[in-house]
Amino acid sequence: MTSSIPSRRAPLVHVERLTVEYRQGGTWRPVIRELDLTIGRGEAVGLAGESGCGKSTLVSLLLGETRPGRRIAAGALRVDGHDLSTLSPAQLRGLRGRRIGFVPQNGGTSLTPTRRVATLLEDVLRAHRPELAAPARRARAREQLAAVGFPDPDGALQRFPHQFSGGQQQRIALALALVSEPELLLLDEPTTGQDAQIRRALIDLLVEIRRQSEVTIVFVSHDLLTLSDLCDRIDIMSEGRIVESNATAAVLARPVHPYARRLVAAVPRLDAPPPWRNGAERGDGLLPGVATL
Repeated sequence: MTSSIPSRRAPLVHVERLTVEYRQGGTWRPVIRELDLTIGRGEAVGLAGESGCGKSTLVSLLLGETRPGRRIAAGALRVDGHDLSTLSPAQLRGLRGRRIGFVPQNGGTSLTPTRRVATLLEDVLRAHRPELAAPARRARAREQLAAVGFPDPDGALQRFPHQFSGGQQQRIALALALVSEPELLLLDEPTTGQDAQIRRALIDLLVEIRRQSEVTIVFVSHDLLTLSDLCDRIDIMSEGRIVESNATAAVLARPVHPYARRLVAAVPRLDAPPPWRNGAERGDGLLPGVATL
């Protein structure tokens, strides 16, 4: 059994001895293996690891999603004490959006192209904040767009998703995830495919959101540098297990598990000498100071 380090804060997410299997060719094969994970309220935790290690599967399960050919073979996932596997579809719909927000890798694909941004945001509020009257919904939508960095939120509300750049679409997806003020925000590689400037802006925005609220964040990424700017803790996954879990600075400075050491070694470092200074020939296509896994 593998586990993350315990949080000092009151737990919001608790995963206990979780084993998840996918059906392949008539055989059930484990993707997550006896995993333990506790995330405290207001904490930001980064999940890092290679493709296929189980990161996105874990996020999907925290959303309460069920998929054909996937099953929980053992263990449990709880959010605020609720065992997600025991909730009805209606209860799960109430949990998603209201108490759990989600931002996918490509936010643009989650935006209905024929609906204005105002309608998208107000639809979420209508479903999850029914106590708000129409003027309050519009005011909340405007406020949330301003909070994610739109200088003219009134103008943005009237536009369609295709009228925005990819980075702006990702901000709209973040606004949709946050507009009903959830307790838990799940981000599944939201900076993948974005250029460095957009990635930096998104991380800065999330840092500011953390400063202003108590939202708990689970950020999935293969990029340790991205996680280092936002997360209190990094849990590194490999082959369905958490193999390293520690405060962010400790993971980056003193990784213990061999896979964690290789992952940290692959982070570009400005202070590392170019490989050809040690007699290696230049021309391997690598940037100076970048190692490979």
